[in-house]
Amino acid sequence: MGFFSEILRVPFIARVALKTFKKRAFEPFRIPLEKALEKQDKMLNTKLRRMEEIEIGKKMGVHKGVKLKDLPVTDYSFYEAFYNNPSPQAFMFPLKEYVRVKTSGTSGKEKIYLRPRNKILRSFLETGVPAIFAAFHDGDKITLEYGDSFYVNMGPAPYAGGSTFSLVSKEKKVPFFNILPNVNLPYKDKVQFFILNHEKIDGAIMLASTLMCQIIPAIKKPIKLKGLLMPDTPELETYMEDIQRFTGVTPRTAYASTETIACSIPSVQHSLGFLFDLRRGIFEFLPIKEASESDPEYLSLNEVSVGQTYRLIYTDLESEITRFDTKDTFKCLALGDDILNTDYPIFKFHARSDKIISLHTFTRIDEVEILTALREAEIPFVDFTARVESEGGHEYLATFIESADCEKPEEIEGALHKQLCKMDVDYQNLADFFDYVPLRVYLVPKGVFARYLEEKTGSMAKLDRINMRNEEFARLSKLMLEHH
Repeated sequence: MGFFSEILRVPFIARVALKTFKKRAFEPFRIPLEKALEKQDKMLNTKLRRMEEIEIGKKMGVHKGVKLKDLPVTDYSFYEAFYNNPSPQAFMFPLKEYVRVKTSGTSGKEKIYLRPRNKILRSFLETGVPAIFAAFHDGDKITLEYGDSFYVNMGPAPYAGGSTFSLVSKEKKVPFFNILPNVNLPYKDKVQFFILNHEKIDGAIMLASTLMCQIIPAIKKPIKLKGLLMPDTPELETYMEDIQRFTGVTPRTAYASTETIACSIPSVQHSLGFLFDLRRGIFEFLPIKEASESDPEYLSLNEVSVGQTYRLIYTDLESEITRFDTKDTFKCLALGDDILNTDYPIFKFHARSDKIISLHTFTRIDEVEILTALREAEIPFVDFTARVESEGGHEYLATFIESADCEKPEEIEGALHKQLCKMDVDYQNLADFFDYVPLRVYLVPKGVFARYLEEKTGSMAKLDRINMRNEEFARLSKLMLEHH
């Protein structure tokens, strides 16, 4: 630990330093977008020169003078063999400088990544800390003060969130605020910690579903936070008013993943949006309408349009990951944030592009559509998961809902079906063409989703709302039977 870090342990010096850091927190995002993209090119060239000499780069086809868009779009399978059997010749840095990070496999089987330790630390300090500052922004100023307590409910190491906060704590990199509880505690214990200590907590990062399913029912009365960061945008949009009433603040959101680590900060002007940090990587955007074309056009940040939805292709500027198809889709909300004084595009997380239910190939339904239909139909619910059921030659959208009220499933089914018909012409055509209701609603006993989350391991304890894996659904079904 360097001399500068040591003197920041002195409370008076730390208070003065925090004041300066808050004043400068968003300066990197105020560099005009075009100029920031030019700086990216220099960083990319440095990376590609290193990639020429390593096995991953050679397999990818990196050579002198190659352009980024000449390289193939990759996914986990491209890197898997190198991560599972690492050799010094394959990576940009010595193997001892890498951390094994695990992803929970919500989109498939569990995966192991090798991520540079310095990349994780820089991502937190340069992007993660400003993200926390933005979460504490009341529209006028950053409200975080020296000694404030910041509650973190993320999966323990070796998951990405736990690995990040474990490294930060080990390196003693956050002298300004207290991170609590121990990030390696089980999910259930972290939830209980918040319930028991909420009066001493100033800000938090957690899923909206955690707050709605477990914390609000336990505490009941409103609390007072200064900042709240919630990564699950669809849930946040659904529960926004309830969360504001309970916490007294407007929650913010940001995007991060095992591949990107911390790569964005919340927008303050647009509470459901965030902006990408161009120091972390190059962000290419594939318009959804072109995703299946043989020669798709990948757009840069300065080419996106408000209102359009894109699939993100990510190139890390600090590691081997190059042109990685995140399979995550985003909607562009605005071309700047007036409060943060930036012209970077503002995005909202839309959905996983591979998390879609298809019924008889007539209609494709994702998580956002079901959430919107529930909200528009004014169906009070805690959470849901949906999958396909087949019977008598028909396919059904089987939706398992924990209702906030004791409604009858047939009443929810009727209201939800009516709303889906109104919103989705393909769903309406399916119902008309085959003359049936392609929806089934099952009520989940109260508290089952909370129990399920308590037992779940992963980067963040999250309910898979679309096409939950069979083994996970079997576990959920068992809990439903036990609660009946």
